[in-house]
Amino acid sequence: MNPNKSLVFLMVILVICLVLSFLTVKVESTVSQSYSVVKILSPTDSTYNSRLLTLNVTFTHGPLDYTLTYSLDGKGDYAIPHTVYNPNNELHVMYSAYGSIKLPELSDGTHTITVTLVSHVHYSAGVKPGAPFQPVSPGSSEYQAIWTDSVTFTIDSNQPYNPQPLDDLSPLKISDLSVTNQTYTSQNVSLSFNINGIASQIAYSLDGRSSKRTIPGNLTIPVSVGVHNITVYAWDDFGRACKPETATFSVVEQAVEEEKIEPTNAGSPTVLAASISTVVVIVGLLVYLGYRMINR
Repeated sequence: MNPNKSLVFLMVILVICLVLSFLTVKVESTVSQSYSVVKILSPTDSTYNSRLLTLNVTFTHGPLDYTLTYSLDGKGDYAIPHTVYNPNNELHVMYSAYGSIKLPELSDGTHTITVTLVSHVHYSAGVKPGAPFQPVSPGSSEYQAIWTDSVTFTIDSNQPYNPQPLDDLSPLKISDLSVTNQTYTSQNVSLSFNINGIASQIAYSLDGRSSKRTIPGNLTIPVSVGVHNITVYAWDDFGRACKPETATFSVVEQAVEEEKIEPTNAGSPTVLAASISTVVVIVGLLVYLGYRMINR
């Protein structure tokens, strides 16, 4: 090949590599900046004449586990139930998610709401999660990324205020957890429970992971062989969590039953004598036929 042509060819390859590198960095930068950023839709930075408001938020939902909470005037850590918007059941990597919850009765004056979105990743092997994900603690296999959004607004209702402060703990109670402290031979464990009221959100976590997987109700959970613990959570209409319920259980491989071979009478004297008699008859018949053929 002509040296000049070789040089031009190498320069073209170098330019292509540089362009691809730039695009990769650009995409990674865009994803790290916009991936699952939470946004408060309402209330907005304005004045309201009603003490009863609803908090509405949105965020970009990917194939991860999420925890969405809010605090009011620097107090509380209340869960916000959320749903993924996908009306046509299309297959995408990212979806729009929306959360909504009614706020407790507010007093006249200025208030601040802060919404926190936490995305969870469990690292087991391979490439570790990159920014914005960080380990929950040094050396932990649990990674999380945190985004927040805040809004300050004013209530001016000129109405008498009879506050009913929220307790930190919901009066809801989880009972009759089907998973108990026992050993299972199936790697598909059925999870069922009862709640003494209407829950705005239900979730569970497996083996103490920080991520809580939202569920509609009873379901079957695939687990590996070994010792596990499972915790069920529930929240009420105000986002208050009730006391969680935890159970520890074990899963073992199901023993394979060996095929039982029934004893036979092959070695009994009766069968042995019958076998010898049959052989003698066959040999005698062959000798007779051979003798007839020779003397023809």
